[in-house]
Amino acid sequence: MKTVDYKKLMELGFPEHTSRDIIRQAKKIAVMRFNSSKKEADVVKLACSPFDNPRVGIAPIAIIEEILGLSLD
Repeated sequence: MKTVDYKKLMELGFPEHTSRDIIRQAKKIAVMRFNSSKKEADVVKLACSPFDNPRVGIAPIAIIEEILGLSLD
């Protein structure tokens, strides 16, 4: 899974606070998707999403692209 941090968004021209807000929103979406997609047949059982931590400053690039409506590649 590819991830992005707020500094990469700042390089694209977003202000720091906006970049951090986008990361925060994407992390919330990632946690919601993780909780809704838990399956019994998963090989690795995680208790919670890796993005469900306020100290983690990265988010999945696919969700960031959905929020912004543009490709970051």
